[in-house]
Amino acid sequence: MVGPAILLLAFLYFWWIAGNTLELAGDEGIYLEGGRRMAMGQQPYRDFFALTGPLTFWMEGALARLSGMSLPLMRLPMILDGAFLVWAVYRFTSRYSAPFYAAGAAVTFMVYESRTRLLNVNHRWDSGALATAAVLAAWEASSSRRRGLWIASGALAAAAGWATPSVAIVAIPLFAWSARRSARGALRFLAGAATITAAAVTYLAAHRALVPMIQSLLWTSANYTAPNRVLYGSVWAGARPDIPAWQYLVTASLLALPALLPPAAIIGWAWFLRHGRGRADAAEILPLLGAAAALTLAAWPRWTSDTLLHTLALSWFLCAWLLYRLTAARQRYWLCGVVLLLAAMPLAGKLIAPLAYSTRETRVGSLRDADDNGEILDGLEHWVQPGDSLFSFPYLPAAYFYLQARNPTRYSFLQPGMMNAEDERRVVEQLKSDPPRWVIYEKFPLEAVFSIWPGSDPARIPMAAINGYISQSYRQVDMLAGPRGRLFVMERVPAAR
Repeated sequence: MVGPAILLLAFLYFWWIAGNTLELAGDEGIYLEGGRRMAMGQQPYRDFFALTGPLTFWMEGALARLSGMSLPLMRLPMILDGAFLVWAVYRFTSRYSAPFYAAGAAVTFMVYESRTRLLNVNHRWDSGALATAAVLAAWEASSSRRRGLWIASGALAAAAGWATPSVAIVAIPLFAWSARRSARGALRFLAGAATITAAAVTYLAAHRALVPMIQSLLWTSANYTAPNRVLYGSVWAGARPDIPAWQYLVTASLLALPALLPPAAIIGWAWFLRHGRGRADAAEILPLLGAAAALTLAAWPRWTSDTLLHTLALSWFLCAWLLYRLTAARQRYWLCGVVLLLAAMPLAGKLIAPLAYSTRETRVGSLRDADDNGEILDGLEHWVQPGDSLFSFPYLPAAYFYLQARNPTRYSFLQPGMMNAEDERRVVEQLKSDPPRWVIYEKFPLEAVFSIWPGSDPARIPMAAINGYISQSYRQVDMLAGPRGRLFVMERVPAAR
């Protein structure tokens, strides 16, 4: 009963701290607005721009349709992803350790994983959970005779790829694992992957979105890598050099754990196996290490610690298992107790914090405001009414969803330094063809562009054609303090086209 209790605890915990929080900044708006557009009959790639896999849009679209655009229900996949990853750490660890130790590993992972700023709808949560589930199914299949588990592993690995295409590489070590067991295991794995892939391709083809998806992925391969390339393990939020050196080092080290644990697991287990202390487990350890390495590689080129967090569960377990093998029973007991005590402090803070959030009634449900986003939203709602036409530029996609406004273009966001001249031309063409009544213009500081997307092409940043059209056709009616800079609310000049 410990496993189900861990799963329920994690679900309730994530729901309490992030199930209905108001968050305007970040990428979440891309998937919320994409889901809303799907609920209105549109398709990714065919009708609106998308640079990753379609699975998250499909799930959000179904929930948007069923819930009437309720944000708390559209956050449900992320809540389930996080809870599952906590349970997966327990399930893996409990096979090789005492229940108390396994529960301690899972709970500390839950506390670490629950970075409030990152607990929002994102394709990486979906692909990370599905890929971890694929590894779990393969791990269970390797020690049992249940034929369906290899099929399930292949299906889950393929589904992870349909959420985040790069995560599909986790199928390589899992397929090798299945093939080493038996040819039938390999065929079952491939059958599971082929079934999911065929279903996805059939759906896309039936909705005339398959060719546009291929074109979109080619666009991504040509335009995404350079501006989004970062150093492995880059740490931003919370680790500032203007704080004391010791505090900076501690904070940066903690935030960098998603980048530190995968190589630590690989190097640690390599040393352990080389000394002959775990050779009996090598048949399971090596495929798991291969899967952990694949999950880490899948985050390239955006190798920040924040991105790697979504695939951390497997490496967390491998390090916990190694630590268990390296310590004596008495040491494990005290070590687990100390770690749980340390985890209790941030856990208490995260549990108490929502009690101080103010509650706001919005167009997408009753939400709790953690960062004073409600004042910004109130200011925007004063001008933009549900159903009004709106263009949010360059990177505040959540505005469409929270305001329930209509975007006349294909683009819910325009990343400075990544979008090319053809994207800009299309946007201007669509704006002229169907001029929106409102523009939310975000004064995005140049230093913010290079801090978030350090490889951005300076020649692509100005987007002069879009800026020129807005300045000629719209007049400012309000200015608000936005998440990253000033937000200008602009209304179309009546004579402008």
